[in-house]
Formats: sequence, structure tokens, C-alpha cells
Amino acid sequence: MNPAKLMAYLKALPDRPFFRNRTVHIVFWVLLAAPYFKPSILGVLEGTETAETLVNCWRLLSAAVACLLYAWRLLVRRKRPSPVLLLLCGYLFFVSVSTVLNGRNYWFLMNYVVTLVSFFLLVELSLADGPEMVLDMLFYPLTVVMLSNLVLLCIYPAGICRGGTFSYVYHLMGIDNFLAPFLVPYMVITVLRSELLWGRCTLLSWFLVGCAAMNLLLTWSTTGIMGLGVMLLFLLFFYKTRAEVLFNGLTSMLAGFGLFWGIVIFRLQNLFAFFIEGVLHKGLSFTGRTDIWDAAEEAILKQPWLGWGLAQYGKVYRLRKGKYYHAHNALLEVPMEGGICALVCFLLALAVSVGPLLVHRRHPYACLMAAGLMACAVMTSMESYLDSNGIMIYALVLLGWHIAEFIEAGDRTLSRVNA
Repeated sequence: MNPAKLMAYLKALPDRPFFRNRTVHIVFWVLLAAPYFKPSILGVLEGTETAETLVNCWRLLSAAVACLLYAWRLLVRRKRPSPVLLLLCGYLFFVSVSTVLNGRNYWFLMNYVVTLVSFFLLVELSLADGPEMVLDMLFYPLTVVMLSNLVLLCIYPAGICRGGTFSYVYHLMGIDNFLAPFLVPYMVITVLRSELLWGRCTLLSWFLVGCAAMNLLLTWSTTGIMGLGVMLLFLLFFYKTRAEVLFNGLTSMLAGFGLFWGIVIFRLQNLFAFFIEGVLHKGLSFTGRTDIWDAAEEAILKQPWLGWGLAQYGKVYRLRKGKYYHAHNALLEVPMEGGICALVCFLLALAVSVGPLLVHRRHPYACLMAAGLMACAVMTSMESYLDSNGIMIYALVLLGWHIAEFIEAGDRTLSRVNA
């Protein structure tokens, strides 16, 4: 077969009946995305090492397929990557350079970068298959994990086991702080998917949102409760009202920067002592985070341009006492890992993502996405969530750039429903 005929065959392949079947597409994308939602307890609970290895191999295979499909998309379909994807990859590039120059663990770096980049590619690839498809890809595997976690929480309220370097209490989805970066964006995905498929938020969608909220309430992570509070406030009192425009791209960014400057830099938490101590049951140091922030700031000033690279959890000295501590704040963690260049790429990715949300700020879908990003901005003021635990946050950032496509799909659904 000559190259011209081969190229023509490849271009026509997606238009064949089998490949145009929606069910086939959903199964395909879900199988590729599922290993990225690996239960964190695998490898921690005794006897699950084999299962963890199998899921890791599955994820590696998914990453290889994602890279091949994206290369085909670039070369055959001539589709360009979104600027948000390019900027996020630029951020990871500077983190990688810093890690190599600082002589950190290269295998850990490779796993970190491949996991995140391949997930970014999957989001954009499935989105090209239709806005509903990317939501299905994220919705189905995360729903199974979320409901399983809730059932096990009811059976083992004190946790399934202890493990890790610092002997944390583990649930199916990991320690208490690991649930929020998955479940708060999951609420956005669930509601948006319901709107695109049926033109409204169904009872099933509200039930699933409630189940996700129960996961966070039962584990009672302060970080998770803060993000959940923002999300529920929007869904219960602002969504599809005139006041929903208060949740837009600008206010989402301001929430993150406001908390960074007010709490991390100027330490104004004393003004909210009643809420922090009385409601959240936390000290004004946020479980020692103020000391970690101070140490992180000192480390950044020592190497502002390159940062210190990635440190393998529990094994590489980062901040103090011979133990690894991440900076517990995304805007500190990024320059810690990749320096100012990484921070510039990261902030530009956020700015580019929220731009379309500002353009469509009067549309409910844009307000819903902005509310999710605002909740994530609040959470990342106390945790960094820059690794695979934050892939759903990255998903919201990527989808924010494509909000116009979701609005168009929603308009088609409403026209069909009202016909």
C-alpha cells in the first residue's frame, strides 16, 4: 500500500460505522481513563501490591495509546493543541529541567510527567469526540470509585488501614485530604453532564452530588469542607439565578490570590478565628502550615529561577528535619518545583482558561465551571494538588477553555427537549 492510500485510509477510519457508535466510544474512553482514578489504598493495604502493579501497567498502556492518538490527531487531522494544554506542558517542562539539574529521582519524574501529560491528552482527545464524551469519560469511573468509597466509609468509618511514610489513615480513595480534589470537580462534571444530556439537573445527578458531599463530610478534611462549602453554596443558592454571575473567571482567580496574600503572606487568619477554631476545629497555624509556608518561602528565595525540582515523597529532603514536605499551597509549590518560569506558565494557563468563562459569564454553564474553579482555588490555598491527585482540577482548567462548545451542545439539547 503506497503512502497516499494509507493516509486516505487512516483519515476515513473514524467514519466507519463501528467507530461512529456512541456506546463503543464511551467504553473506549472510559477504559483509557479508568486507571487514572486508581484507588489510593492499592499498594498501602497489605495484599494489594499485585493489583496496584496491574493498574499501573494499565495506566502506562493508556498513556501510550493517548500519545499515539494525539500524534495521529496532529499529523493526520491537523488539529492544533489548545493554548492551555501547551502552557501546562510548559510548566511541567520547567519542573522537569529543575528536577534533572538538582539531581532528583528521574524515575519518579518520568512517572509524574507521563501521568499528567497523557491525562491532558485524553481530555482533549475525548473532547474532540463531543463535549458529552469527555464528561462521560470522567463521570463513569469516578462515580464507581466515589460510591465504593462511601460504602466502605459506612463500614469502616475510622479508615480501612494505616500506611505511608507518616502512617496516615487510609480510605479507599486515600487519606482524607485526597478526596476533595476528585469529588468537588466531580460535582461540576455531574451537573454539567446532566444539563447536556437532559437539559436539566436530574434527581439522579442531585443524588450523586449528595453522595460526593457525604464522602467529604464523613472524612471531615478541613480543606475538603472549604471546597465543598463553596460548591454547595453555588449549587443550592446561586445556580440558574441572576446572582450566579458573581461566580465567574475573575472572582475564581481573585479567590485564590486573595487567600494567598491574605493568609499565606499577611497571615490575616486571626480575623477569622471564630470560624477557623469554632467551625473548622483547626488552630490558627492550620496544623503547622504557617511554619511550612515560611520554610517554603525561604527555599524559593534561595533558588528563585530554577526551584528545587520534584522530591520523592518521604525519601528526599525538601524543607526541614530531613523529611519531605510539600509547600501546602499551589502558588508556593509551583516555584518550589520549577522556579519563576514554571510559575509564569502555570499562571498563564489559568488566565487563558478563565478567559472564555469571562466572555460567557452570564451563562449558567460558565458560572458552574467558574464555581468549581473557585472551590479548587480555595482548596489549593491549603494543599498543592499538583500531582495525579489533582487531575480533576487540571480537567476543569482544560475544559474552561472549551466552555463555548459545552454551551453549544447545551443549546442543541434544549432545542431537542423543547421540540
